[in-house]
Amino acid sequence: MEQIVIIEQIEEHIVRSVSKIIRHKPNHCKFPVTGLPWTITESYKVTISEQSRRLLGANMQLFEFDVKQKASILFILTKPTTFLFFHLCGEIEYFTNQGEQLTKIRKSTFYLTYGPAVKYKMKLEKGHHAILAIALEQLWSFTTDESPSIFDELYNACMTSSNTPIILPHKRITKEVWIILGRLRLTVVKNMEDHIGILKLISTCLTTYHKYIVEDYKNKNRAEEIIGEKIILYLHNHYMFDEECRLTTIQRKFNLSEWRLRKIAKNILGCSIGQYLNNLRLEKSIQLLLETDLTVNEITVQVGYTSPTAFTNYFRNKTGLSPTLYRKSK
Repeated sequence: MEQIVIIEQIEEHIVRSVSKIIRHKPNHCKFPVTGLPWTITESYKVTISEQSRRLLGANMQLFEFDVKQKASILFILTKPTTFLFFHLCGEIEYFTNQGEQLTKIRKSTFYLTYGPAVKYKMKLEKGHHAILAIALEQLWSFTTDESPSIFDELYNACMTSSNTPIILPHKRITKEVWIILGRLRLTVVKNMEDHIGILKLISTCLTTYHKYIVEDYKNKNRAEEIIGEKIILYLHNHYMFDEECRLTTIQRKFNLSEWRLRKIAKNILGCSIGQYLNNLRLEKSIQLLLETDLTVNEITVQVGYTSPTAFTNYFRNKTGLSPTLYRKSK
């Protein structure tokens, strides 16, 4: 398999720096794969180290980022691909090239995901970040009767080369999974037996992930949490469209009764849908006030308010200042 994940640019509008290959472990690397060289790419904001291992039916790529200040990185998938994805450390947000948020990760997690062959963007906070992406030549199917329908969705997307990314629920990397990852990274491939051993470890990770998801779907409380996470992501992607954020629209979108939607909002969001939406719009409006030259009326529209007066009154009520005075004070 060829390289699946290719980093195009470190920061938008800045050409990617020249890369070099080294044999010794860089100081900032915490999750080295034994026996592989590192490709090092540097800019004034980020140092990226990459290791790659090609396998029969899979391709493993490890990326470690040493971020000196908050940065964005553009990357591309060379073809539609299903990944067994491990977020080892750090805080990373993923977006489509059009700016739609796909997911945000703060804790060590792993999950299955499918992505079409397009450009993407990741945003990284200052500090150290590490991810391990295992591209699967084909989706290793799950045939048990207990498999939730989300696996069918992923399988169908993979089989049809869908243009829509799919991200299955994140699962915490437990001690059990860390041990498997350690063996996966530290195995030196000298012969076919070693090669097959790594594929068996990948298979064990997939089986473990499947087991965790089945357990979740047997647990009603976790099922509610999954729906709540999806609603949060939906609101982050649609807060600027008032019609898309009405309770009736969200009920239809997630096939929920009014009572269950309110219950999930209270348990997972910690407040009503309306309160969460107002807080989100306030956060986005502050960001636009501080980072752009847009007028208050333009910001009103961009964050989903239909009335500048209603927006200004809510903003003043929450911050103690009008939007204009807030911008000047900062």
